[in-house]
Amino acid sequence: MKLPAIQFYPGDWHKDQGVQALDLMQRGAWFELLLMMHDSDERGVLLVNGHPMPDAVIARRLGLDNQTANQILTTLLDFGVASRRTTDGALFCRRMVKDEYLRQIRQEAGKKGGNPRLLNQTANQPANQSANQTPTTGDKQIPTPSISSSPSGIESGAADAAAPAPTPEKARDKKSSGSPSPGERGPGGEVARSRRKPAPAPPALADVQAYAAAQYPGPEAPAEAAAFHDHFQSNGWRVSGKTPMQDWQASFRGWMRRRAAFQGTQAPTAPPGRARTAPKPADPTRWS
Repeated sequence: MKLPAIQFYPGDWHKDQGVQALDLMQRGAWFELLLMMHDSDERGVLLVNGHPMPDAVIARRLGLDNQTANQILTTLLDFGVASRRTTDGALFCRRMVKDEYLRQIRQEAGKKGGNPRLLNQTANQPANQSANQTPTTGDKQIPTPSISSSPSGIESGAADAAAPAPTPEKARDKKSSGSPSPGERGPGGEVARSRRKPAPAPPALADVQAYAAAQYPGPEAPAEAAAFHDHFQSNGWRVSGKTPMQDWQASFRGWMRRRAAFQGTQAPTAPPGRARTAPKPADPTRWS
C-alpha cells in the first residue's frame, strides 16, 4: 500500500549542504524526483514497472530536454544528494529508503502484538483521558529509535548513534552485584552496618592454649591462655566496648605484650598479721 503523504522537514532541507549547493532549478527538479520516488513501487527508488527509470523518461517527467536533465542528474550525484544502486543503476534517495525499511520493521512488530508490556493494561481508561494521550501503565515502554525523513539524501547520524536502553535483566544483575550502592553508604562513604563483615566464631580454650604454647613457650603460657579465654568469653568476644573481635590471635599477642604492665600495677599482697589470741575467760573473782 502506498503512503498518502511524505514527511518533509524544512530544517533538514535548509541545513543540507548538498541541497543548498544546488541552484533553484536543480532543487526543484530534486523535489519532483522525491515525489516520484515516494509513489514508486519500491519507496525511495525511482522505478517504472519494476525497472529503473531511464534518463529519457526522467527528462520527460520533469518537462526538460535530455541534455538539461542529464546535467541536473550529474550534479545531484556529484553533490551526494542522490545515489545510484550498483545492482541495476536505479536512482534512489538514501533517507527515504532507510525510512521505508524502518517502517516495515515496525509494521511487522505490530502484527506480532507490538510491545508485550502494553497488553496487560486495563481496558477501562479514565473518562477525561483524551484520545491522543498515552495510557499510564506500570512499565515504561522502550521507544524504537526513529529517523527523521528529510527529503535530502544525507542520513541522520543522531538516530544511528542512539544507544539501546538497558534491559530489566541487566538492571537486576547490576543490583545483585557485590558492590554497595550509594544508598548503602554513610555520609563519609563507609559501608552501612548491615554490610559489615560478620565476626568469626570464637575459639575454644584448647585452640588458645595450643597457640600460646607455640608462640610463647614457657610455663606461664597455659595460664595466660586460660585467663585470655575467660576474659573475652565473659564479654562476648568484643573489643573496645561493642566492636566484635575479628582476629583473636592478634588480640592474644597484644594481651601477652601488655602482661608486664598488668603485673606491675597489681597491688602488693599484705603480709600475714599476728594471730589473735583467744579471749580471756570472764572470772568474776578476778575483780573481787
